[in-house]
Amino acid sequence: MLKADFHIHTNEDKRDLITYCARELVDAAAERKFEVLAITNHNIFTYTPELAEYASLKGIFLVPGIESTIEGKHVIILNPQQDVESIKTFEALKEYRKNHPEIFVLAPHPYYPHLRKYSLKPQLLKNIDLFDGIEYCHYYTRIFDHFNSKARKVAVKYGKPIIGTSDAHHLFQLDKTYTMVDAEKNIDSIISALRHNKIKIVSRPLSLFMYSKASILIFFKFIIKRIIFLMRRENPPHE
Repeated sequence: MLKADFHIHTNEDKRDLITYCARELVDAAAERKFEVLAITNHNIFTYTPELAEYASLKGIFLVPGIESTIEGKHVIILNPQQDVESIKTFEALKEYRKNHPEIFVLAPHPYYPHLRKYSLKPQLLKNIDLFDGIEYCHYYTRIFDHFNSKARKVAVKYGKPIIGTSDAHHLFQLDKTYTMVDAEKNIDSIISALRHNKIKIVSRPLSLFMYSKASILIFFKFIIKRIIFLMRRENPPHE
C-alpha cells in the first residue's frame, strides 16, 4: 500500500503564510516515507511536470490538485487540469466534472468549527452527489473530535470513502494523519482506489502540546494577515 497525503499547502500560494516551498515539502515527505502527495494550494494549481519529475526522483508520485473556493467554501479537486482555477460555483464544478470524469472531488474539513466561513457544512449534503470522498481532519484531540465523527457518519450514510489528510501548513503536521492506498503508483490506479474505498486511514490525535502549538500559529497568522489587509486598504497600490 502507498503512504499518501492528498491535502497539503506550500508557499507557492502567496496568500498563505507558509515557510516552505513545494520542493522542500517533497524533501520532507520523502524523509517520512510518503509515496503519494497532492499539493492543494488555495485557488492555485501548483502542479507542474518539472515538480512531478523532482518528486519522482524522491520516490513520490505527485497528484495534481487544488483547494478551490467554491461559493465561499473550500473544496479539494484531485487530478484536474490548470483550467480548474476558473471554477467558482458548484454548478460550474458539476459541469467541469461532467467534462473531466477523471477528477476526484473531496470535501475537506466539512464540519470543522474554527473554519466556519470555509467549511462546507450544509453545502455538503446539498451537493453530496458532487463529492467522491469526505476528509478526516487531522486537527483533533481525544476530547475534541465531534466534527470528524459527524463527517464519518455522513460518509457511511452516503457510501463515500473517508480520507485522512494533514492539511499541512507546517511541516511538523506531516505524518499525523494520512491515508494508505491499495494501488499502483500511477494516477488511474490511485484515483480508482480512492473511489472504491481501497484505503486505510492512519491517524492519531494531537497531544495537547501539538494542538496548542498549531492553534497559536494559526492565531498569529490570522493577526498578520489582518494587519497586511488593513495596510493594503490604507495604502492601495498606485497604477
